[in-house]
Amino acid sequence: MIRGLGRSLLHPWRTRMLAVAIAVIGWLAIALLAPVPLHQADERATDLIWQLSGDTQQERRVVVVDIDDASLQRIGAWPWSRQTQARLVTALREQGATLQLYDIVFPDARQGTDELAAAIAASDSTSPAVLAQVFSLNRESRQTVGELAGALPGDACMPSASPATGFVANVAGLGTRAGHITPRLDPDGSVRRVPALVCYGQRNYPALALAGLAAFDTSGKVPMRIEPGTRPWDPAWTLTMSAMPDIKAPLDANGDLRVPYRKARNAIVSVSAADVLEGKLGATNPLRGAWALVGASAFGLGDTVPTALGGAVSGVEVHAQLLSGLLDGAVPATPRAVHWIESGWFVVGLLVLLALSATRSLPATDPQRRRPGVRVLWVPLAAVGLGVLGFILHAAALLGAGWWLGWAHASLAIVLVGLCLGFAEHARSLAEKGLLFRNLSSYLPAAVAERIALAEPTGEIEADRRDLTVVVADVRNFSAYCEARSPEDAARVLHRFYTTASAIVQAHGGAVEEMVGDSLIAVFNGSQPCVDHPMHALSAAREIWQRCSEELPNVPPQGLEPLGLGVGVESGTALLGSFGPAGRRVHAVLGQTITIAIRLQDMTAELAYPVLVGPQAAERIGVPFERSDLALKPLGSFLLPGLRHSTKVFTLRTLMQPGGDAEQQSLRYLQQQGHLAA
Repeated sequence: MIRGLGRSLLHPWRTRMLAVAIAVIGWLAIALLAPVPLHQADERATDLIWQLSGDTQQERRVVVVDIDDASLQRIGAWPWSRQTQARLVTALREQGATLQLYDIVFPDARQGTDELAAAIAASDSTSPAVLAQVFSLNRESRQTVGELAGALPGDACMPSASPATGFVANVAGLGTRAGHITPRLDPDGSVRRVPALVCYGQRNYPALALAGLAAFDTSGKVPMRIEPGTRPWDPAWTLTMSAMPDIKAPLDANGDLRVPYRKARNAIVSVSAADVLEGKLGATNPLRGAWALVGASAFGLGDTVPTALGGAVSGVEVHAQLLSGLLDGAVPATPRAVHWIESGWFVVGLLVLLALSATRSLPATDPQRRRPGVRVLWVPLAAVGLGVLGFILHAAALLGAGWWLGWAHASLAIVLVGLCLGFAEHARSLAEKGLLFRNLSSYLPAAVAERIALAEPTGEIEADRRDLTVVVADVRNFSAYCEARSPEDAARVLHRFYTTASAIVQAHGGAVEEMVGDSLIAVFNGSQPCVDHPMHALSAAREIWQRCSEELPNVPPQGLEPLGLGVGVESGTALLGSFGPAGRRVHAVLGQTITIAIRLQDMTAELAYPVLVGPQAAERIGVPFERSDLALKPLGSFLLPGLRHSTKVFTLRTLMQPGGDAEQQSLRYLQQQGHLAA
C-alpha cells in the first residue's frame, strides 16, 4: 500500500489535483461549519480600510447635536422634560437647521408632550423634525409601545423589507414623520448595516436617514421606490427617492444599507445641545443651512454602539455617516455577481499556483535553483501573497468603485490550495528522493548511497582505511557459456547468481560493493559495521558456494566444461570509498587485501577447492569451536600472481574429501611450485 502511494505521488498532476481537491473540501468544510469567522474576517478587513482611509475634511451638511456630559451638567439630568425638548426643537429651527433628525424615542405621555407636539408642528414647514422608532427583528421581542408613524404608502411588505415582530415608537400626537433606528448587529456587536425598510403589519417603515430625505418630498408621489438589479454589476436592490432622484441607494440581498464609514470621526461636526439651548453657537453657527442630528453621548445614557471606526461611539454617528454617504452617492454596493467575482479570483489564484508548482527546475548549472525545495517554499508563499492581493483588490474596489466584494473566502481557498500544493510537492519530492535512493542503493551499498545522496559531487578522493574482510565470488567458464547460449539465457544465469549471492551477503551483515561481469565483491565491516567480520564472511562464502552452485545450470552446452563457482576470502586493511572526477565517480575497494582475495578466487579452479581463505582471515578465525562447519585446513604456501611473496592458503575442511581428487590435485600443484603444503 505504501509503495502504491509512493508511485501515485510520482505522478505530478495527479498529486496536484488531489491537493487541490483536499484544499477545496477543507474550504467547503470551513465555509459551512464556521461561516462566522470568515464573515468577520471580511468585515474586520473592511473596518481597517475605513480606518486607514478616513476623510478628514469636515462634514458640514450634517451636524451632530450632542446631549453630552456638559449638557447634563448645565441643563439637568436625563431624561429632560418635554418642555426642554420642545425648546430644543424651536432653537434648532431658529438657528437655521433645515432638517431635524432625532435619535431619540418619546414612547410615553408626559407633562409637556403637547408643547413638544406644537413645537414639532411649528417647525414642519421650514425645519421638519423626524423622530426615531425602534423595531424588534429576528423575533427578539413582540412588545409594542407607542404609535408607529412614517409608513410608506401601500398595504404589503416590500420584498426587500426586513420583517419585525415588535416595536417601541413615539406617543401619539408627535407628528407623522418618523424613521427607524434599528441596526443590523454583526456577531461582534458592531453596526455595519442598517435595514433600509422594516415591515410591520404589512406596512413599510424607512430608516431614519431615508425618512429625513423623504421629508423634503412635496410632490405627493410615492416617496421612494425599490427595484431589483438586473445586470451582474447591479446591487440586489436599488432604492430611489422621488424628492432627490439623483440619490440611488444600493441595498444588499437582505435589503440592508451598508454604512459607509468614509468620514474620520474628527471630521463629523458636533455641537453641544446645551450651547444650542443657551444660544451660544456664535457667529460661526454650524447649524445654519445644515441638517441637525440629535443624539446622546453622555455617560450612562446607553446610546453607544461599536462601529467600524473602533470603540464604542454614540449611535448618532452611525446615522451621520449614513447620511453623508447617501448625499455623496458613496454607499457601498455588493454586485449581484459577487460570488462569480470571488470564484474568478480563486480560479486565477489556482492557475497561478498550479503554474508555479509545475515550473520545472532550471538547468543543472544552477544547483541552488534546481532543488525541489524551491517549489515547496514558493508555492505557499505565493498563496499568501495572492491572499493579501485579494485584500488589496477588495480595498481598491471599495474605495475606487464603491463595490464591497469580500476577500476572505477566495483568499482562504487560495491559501489552502497553496499549502496543500506545497505539502504535495514536498511529499512528491520525498517520494522522488526515496525512489532515487532505492535505485542508487541497488547499485551501491545503502550506507554509501545515503552518504552520496546527501552531498554534492566532488572531484576529490573520498575514501577511508577500514579493517575488513573481502569475499570475491566468480562464475567460472561463464564466458564460454555465453558464446554457446543466447544473451537472454546468460543474463538469467547471471541475474540469479547476483540475486542469491547478494541476499546471502546481506543476511550475514555484509554489503555487496561491486558486481562486475560474472564476479561479485562483498565487504564485511566496510560501509556498514560488522562484528567478527571474518567469521561472518567465511560463513557467507560457504553458503554462497552451496546455494549458487545448486542454481547454476547442471547440463553444460556440448563441448564445454560445466559452470563452476570459486570464492576467495581475505581479511586486512583496505581503502574503501569513491574515486574519479566529479562528473563520473566510481565506488571501489583498493588494497592488497582485495588483491589477495581476487587471486585466491582465481586459484580455486587450479586447486579444485571452491573456497580459498587467505592467511589474515584464517588467523583471525582460528579454531571455530562453535562452528565446526567453518573449520579450516591449510593447503600450503603459494606465490600468487602479482605478489612478490608466497601466501598461505586455507580451505574449509567440510568442502574437501581427504585423499580425494581435490587434495591430490592440490599436492601436484604444490610440487610444481617447488614447495609442500605446511
